[in-house]
Amino acid sequence: MKCSEPCRGFCRWIETLPHHKKYVLKKEEYPTLPNCFKETILGESVPGSVRQLRGPAGSHVHEFPDRWVLHRDVADAEDDPLGHLLSDAPEYLVSAIAGLATALLAKQKRDGKNALLAGWSMTAFLLLLGKMGKTIGEDERENEAKAPRIS
Repeated sequence: MKCSEPCRGFCRWIETLPHHKKYVLKKEEYPTLPNCFKETILGESVPGSVRQLRGPAGSHVHEFPDRWVLHRDVADAEDDPLGHLLSDAPEYLVSAIAGLATALLAKQKRDGKNALLAGWSMTAFLLLLGKMGKTIGEDERENEAKAPRIS
């Protein structure tokens, strides 16, 4: 997403943030985000969040009633969905491929009996395992941030 002139400093600040680290902007100080942030349905829902937005430099924001929680993705899900799956959400891609392979193998070995169930089970199991592994490796804390003022 392109950044407009009034929020150039804010967008430059986002570009300095490391990927996958969460930052909190309190709504008392930042009641709105710049116009370059657009609502999206792409992304995981987070309990308590009102909506999700995507903005410049791979930024992904979850809006809560009292704060914005922002992080940067390596690849923007809307501009580069495959790149996003590979670099930011590989657990989805891996579990889908493994589930499909399991279903095809089960169909071949069992004459199609329960192949779909086996595939879905493998997908769910690997996705859950991937999410658990990702959570262990991530810093889930929300770091309060001081971004430049938006004009």
